[in-house]
Amino acid sequence: MKIHTEDYGQFKVLKVAGKVDILTSSEIRAKLAEVARAKINVLVVDLDKVVYMDSSGLATFLEGLKSMKEYGGVLRLVNVPERIDKVLKLMKLDQVFEVYESVDEAARGK
Repeated sequence: MKIHTEDYGQFKVLKVAGKVDILTSSEIRAKLAEVARAKINVLVVDLDKVVYMDSSGLATFLEGLKSMKEYGGVLRLVNVPERIDKVLKLMKLDQVFEVYESVDEAARGK
């Protein structure tokens, strides 16, 4: 798994590639905690290159969302692969996460 962050002015993009599972979730959890400590207003998580995500991956992003909401921050998901999108919808997590088609759309919040 690879994680890369990019700054876009008032928001940050976290690009994740590979498998997000029990073995890699701790690395993502650390990045999300770093963003929360910095009190970034908007974090856009780009999942375009994610090939697999298990329940620990979903839990990690839920924890990140909760941490950001504590100070008024927002976590948005973009480029969600179809198989992960199906799981989000099945578990009704599409009602918890803000899901967008692109980084530009997520940056505007539309």
